[in-house]
Amino acid sequence: MNKINPTDNQIIKRSLKLIKKCPVCNRQYLFSQAQLIEQTETEALVYFSCDSCHSSLLAKVINMPFGVIGSAMLTDLEAEEVLKFKKGEAVNVDDVLEVYQRLES
Repeated sequence: MNKINPTDNQIIKRSLKLIKKCPVCNRQYLFSQAQLIEQTETEALVYFSCDSCHSSLLAKVINMPFGVIGSAMLTDLEAEEVLKFKKGEAVNVDDVLEVYQRLES
């Protein structure tokens, strides 16, 4: 994760307009509870952590000509883990079959 620069501040502020409250305890998120994980010219991956209930949320925010849209999901990962798994190899069919076979035996 990079240091926050003014552009990052704007992305996080836009994210907070979309995702205002923790979906678990309904407490309002603060700027300090959001971390920019990754960004491109049009998209950002933002990690939210709630100081109250300690739940975490991962959001993808996309800048569109008419505004900002996004989607989010609860996660048990830490911000550093999100980046680690994002950069890892994709799971393929053979991986799934291997896990299935190990569970069956």
